[in-house]
Amino acid sequence: MLKKERQNRILHLLDETSYLTIVEIATQLEVSEMTIRRDVTELAKENKLKKLYGGAEKLSSEKKELSTQEKIYANIEEKKYIGKVMNEIIKDNSTVFVGAGTTILYALQLINRKNLFFITNSLIAFMYLKENTDYRIILTGGEFSHVTEEFVGEVAVKSFENLNIDIAFAATNGIVDNNVTTAQFVEGSVQIAALAKAKIKCIVADSSKLDVSDIYTFYNLSEFDYLITDEKISDDTLNHYSQYTTILKEHVK
Repeated sequence: MLKKERQNRILHLLDETSYLTIVEIATQLEVSEMTIRRDVTELAKENKLKKLYGGAEKLSSEKKELSTQEKIYANIEEKKYIGKVMNEIIKDNSTVFVGAGTTILYALQLINRKNLFFITNSLIAFMYLKENTDYRIILTGGEFSHVTEEFVGEVAVKSFENLNIDIAFAATNGIVDNNVTTAQFVEGSVQIAALAKAKIKCIVADSSKLDVSDIYTFYNLSEFDYLITDEKISDDTLNHYSQYTTILKEHVK
């Protein structure tokens, strides 16, 4: 098991139980206690968990994750702008994954390519596509999150096992340096599964989400082919994030 995967699993275990001893984590992951101690120390330095004597505790967020309905009226024009950029890199007859969130919801309104096949774990994305397009759609199974209105968990992850995706558009709560972040491990794990099956990997984030971090890093920015954002990104921010990936922020007027 790679270190990144092991550390993500530690965070996932803490998400479920809040506190675990080093012995309990080592037993569940079938690795040595020394390895887990090193992982816990490293994760604590990265402010991803709280290190306690003999164990680790889930790091409490200072604020709860905003619900989809609380986010739905924020930065609408920027999100639609992102949709125009997305539309230019989607080819006709493509299989497309879209993640959850209001950026994706508004962006979908600007997609007009022919014969697309959408895959999503987002209920609001599914409902928009169902009511407003004739595209083929797969909605994953899984446990429904009332906060983010998406399907998560093992069933959702397994939905991608036999799928082949031409282009994937993942969502995020914030990006800092090479870290693409989310509020809950289970939200990121579904997108990780989708990205693993995608030929082209994109992360969408309006400019207000750059230099902003949530609790969990679920992917490295450098692993994406493109970061799609809006025209309000500053030159300094553009230059900084261009060291990690190609940034797309222009569309044909």
